[in-house]
Amino acid sequence: MQLEVILPLVAYLIVVFGVSIYAMRKRTAGTFLNEYFLGSRSMGGIVLAMTLTATYISASSFIGGPGAAYKY
Repeated sequence: MQLEVILPLVAYLIVVFGVSIYAMRKRTAGTFLNEYFLGSRSMGGIVLAMTLTATYISASSFIGGPGAAYKY
């Protein structure tokens, strides 16, 4: 294969691997999941409302809603 294609791909994989190793060493076991999934329970009402709205207006709502309206 061509070196111009392989070299950036290998460099990207090395960077991603390095970031993952750094993140693995930096995190703590129990609190990492709470921080990630719950946002440390520090999100305000506006952010949660925008998240709920974005979830509701997702592609599945656009596809499933008309299908359900047509069927029922």
